[in-house]
Amino acid sequence: MSRAQTSPGKQESEVRQLRRQVARLDQKAQRLDQKALKLDEKRQRLKQETVEQAETIQALEEENRLLKLQIKEFREKFFKKNKRKNSEDDEKKPPPKKRGAPKGHPGTTRKKPDHVDKHVDVRLSECPQCNGRHLKLCKRFEDHYQEDIVIPPVQVTRFRHHFYYCSDCKEVVHGVGKDELPGSYIGPTAKSVASFLHWQLRIPYRPIRRLFRDLLGLDFDPSSVPGFDRQIRIRGAPLYEQLKQSLPEKPFTHADETGWRKDGVNHWLWCFAALGTVVYLIDRHRSSNVVPSVLGKKYGGVLISDFLASYNKIKSRKQRCLVHLLRLIKKWEVHFAEDRKRLRYFADLKGLVKEIIALSAAMPGKRPRNFIDRKADLIGRLRRKLKRDLGHPKADKFRTKLSENIEELITCLDFDEVCSHNNWAERLLRGNVIMRKVTFGSRSDSGVKNHEVLMSLAETARLHGLNAMGFLRLLLTDPAAAATAILPATASVG
Repeated sequence: MSRAQTSPGKQESEVRQLRRQVARLDQKAQRLDQKALKLDEKRQRLKQETVEQAETIQALEEENRLLKLQIKEFREKFFKKNKRKNSEDDEKKPPPKKRGAPKGHPGTTRKKPDHVDKHVDVRLSECPQCNGRHLKLCKRFEDHYQEDIVIPPVQVTRFRHHFYYCSDCKEVVHGVGKDELPGSYIGPTAKSVASFLHWQLRIPYRPIRRLFRDLLGLDFDPSSVPGFDRQIRIRGAPLYEQLKQSLPEKPFTHADETGWRKDGVNHWLWCFAALGTVVYLIDRHRSSNVVPSVLGKKYGGVLISDFLASYNKIKSRKQRCLVHLLRLIKKWEVHFAEDRKRLRYFADLKGLVKEIIALSAAMPGKRPRNFIDRKADLIGRLRRKLKRDLGHPKADKFRTKLSENIEELITCLDFDEVCSHNNWAERLLRGNVIMRKVTFGSRSDSGVKNHEVLMSLAETARLHGLNAMGFLRLLLTDPAAAATAILPATASVG
């Protein structure tokens, strides 16, 4: 039977069968499409995870490089390089040349004293070689000078106050003796020596008491020494305030800060140093409000500091520490150790900064040859270098920040007395850091004030060429004379 002769029922059956096959194929196609979508979503998710993992790996590699740099810096602080290594070759080499002065260098000896306090004739009654007693005095003699300390005995002074009746004010009065501290059982010399030992030599209070007792024969309770400091501080507080108020008038000021603790709570010890003036301030905060409170919101001089953001709020000309900048550049060189292009950029930037430091160091006294041309060339090269895009978000942020504040990097080329670094303030903080390790900070508000006043006045006296211990004694006995000794003159940077 031909197709044309197929019955209608059979044809309908075939059509239905074909439709069912098409439906099954459609369902299969839909399932395949759904699988394709899921695979595409999985592919996109894996791609995103790959990108994130690559970024994480890059961040970890950068962090690893920075940690290696920090470990290296830490090791260099505490461990010196061992240049000589034991080996068979070293044993075969001749011993190194003995250390000492070069051949032909004139020798030196201690200077002959300008006065003699005690004379001793050394005579013999028998020969020190053979014990013979037949000695005849020669006309020859030889002088040997020996300097030694004499431990002074404790001197007890009795001040007998004679009372007088004053017919003018109708009162009975009496005077105060020279170097007498009314109501005090310890004299000004002992108190000033104790304060000197603590604030300048960083000796704790209990060893000071032991030193006085065993060496000088003067005993007192260790808790008395903070009382000595308090008495000196009360007399020196007005002078400290005058030094603090004189800072805004200085042509330039170095500023730096370090950590401090008061009764276990973190504080900050600030140092402000100018010509003939050093002021320490302990504050609870490290914020931008501290600097204007000392120098004012508008400072007419040049503020020399590091890159701490707390120094940004004050309106003044600034010079940022270029040595700190070199340390930051060194970290970027480690960061881009495997990127030649960016590594070369930071190497060139470091070279420019070093040239600025060298030109600034040569300014005091006679100006270098072609100074104006060299200065203009350095500034132009620095501006062009900081405008170059690096294609790295963090590095470009660092570069842009320097470019926007480029004047703060080159102020040292405009003034002879302005340094390109902040090393002076850091050296003035060094003694405080040592004291922090010994005493762990202050325990009270009185201790904080003692530290601020006594350290400020002692360092200021040192700048003026005064003996710190003698100056502390002068504060106890004659505060007006102490103020006259350090306020009028201007000392140079030490």
